[in-house]
Amino acid sequence: MYQKRQGNKNLTNIMLLLIIMLIYKLALELGFWFLLSKAYGGLGVYRYDFNLGKYLLGFIWCFLLFAMIRHDIRKPSVFFLELEYFMAIIPITVIFAFSNENVLYYTAICSGFAVAEIIVWLGRDIVIPKINLASKAIIIAFYFITIIVYITIVLQNGMFSLKALDIYEVYSVRSEFHLNKYVGYLFNWQYTIITPFFIVRAIDRKKYLTAIAFCGMQFLAYLYAAQKNILFVIPLVVGIAIVSNLRSFNTLAFCGLSLGTALVTALGFKLNFFYQLYDLFVRRVLILSANLKFIYYDYFSTHTLIGLAGTLWGKFLGIDFPYEERIGIIISTEYFNKPEMNSNTGFWAEGYYRFGLFGILLVGIIFALLILVIDEFAKWNGYSFALGISFFAIFTLNDGGIIDSIIFGPLTVLIFLCLFYNKGDDFKKLRMKTEYSKI
Repeated sequence: MYQKRQGNKNLTNIMLLLIIMLIYKLALELGFWFLLSKAYGGLGVYRYDFNLGKYLLGFIWCFLLFAMIRHDIRKPSVFFLELEYFMAIIPITVIFAFSNENVLYYTAICSGFAVAEIIVWLGRDIVIPKINLASKAIIIAFYFITIIVYITIVLQNGMFSLKALDIYEVYSVRSEFHLNKYVGYLFNWQYTIITPFFIVRAIDRKKYLTAIAFCGMQFLAYLYAAQKNILFVIPLVVGIAIVSNLRSFNTLAFCGLSLGTALVTALGFKLNFFYQLYDLFVRRVLILSANLKFIYYDYFSTHTLIGLAGTLWGKFLGIDFPYEERIGIIISTEYFNKPEMNSNTGFWAEGYYRFGLFGILLVGIIFALLILVIDEFAKWNGYSFALGISFFAIFTLNDGGIIDSIIFGPLTVLIFLCLFYNKGDDFKKLRMKTEYSKI
């Protein structure tokens, strides 16, 4: 009887999530076609060319890919598949149909995501051996890196200012910030993995002042570097670490995303404040990122693919970078005549501009293996602990690369943490005992 009730509850949640997906997709479509066209219709940033056949094909892919996720299982891999589905696949589907984009490239992305879903399903029972002797060493190393990074930031950039809080000063602050190459690598590890780890660890231990202190350090890093991703870590990581304890967290999270998108889109037609919110989140995070993936395809379908160039392994193998500028700057210059935009997009585009259509399948496989490793981490340390630490690193893949990051980048640190850290082997919490506690 209990299993039957649980099965009915799971089915209800899945149907609710399906309805949420349809509302979300419709909101993105209406916003792109009617709201954004008013501001961007004649600027050449987006193409408005609806294709009914591609719309129907996109619908089929959306239903198929939705059905291939095991929504009833509470694992980080399931949540991250759902996150990628909502943050990348659905917006890409909208642009595919409403901008009449390339069907081969779209099919390759959907196939790559389907491969990731299959690998996660097949790998659900894989057990990765856990080495518990390194937990204390990891904590010491993370503190050591933190000290090096922040001391170097101050020595090379002087006292911080509040200019980064002024939206019109962000680019100037960003251009003035500098670190030497090796500390620059550590800085990337710091704000993506190490500081989120310390925040979640402190919350898990109920050391809230320590958590606030590390949030303050993250905010300080933003004041120096003026990168919005650094600032987003604080609410995202803290929120995930606290709220993900709820059993219905996945449904609530994507319900909030869907209804929030629909509400901001609807009110954006009438109220400027909500249009600004729409422009800040829906357009920049979802629509622009999806549109850039097709722009990357358009450019690299007729230009040289870069392979492993630009990565550490590429340097070891003597592979020269085939372009004079970074790819984001090239795209911004060629398509928008604004090199300062530095138009980066997610790992699906990275797969293509490195290895072509095969690269799209490759990054899908890497993504699946990565989130399976996080599943193992969750077995030892808990669902919320694993999700809180890894969320930001996975979230940023919508605008960043996975191949470069996994080769001695932040994802290398995340994988190392997942394989070798066990909070049961961590330093024990200090407990203050006094005679008053007995009264």
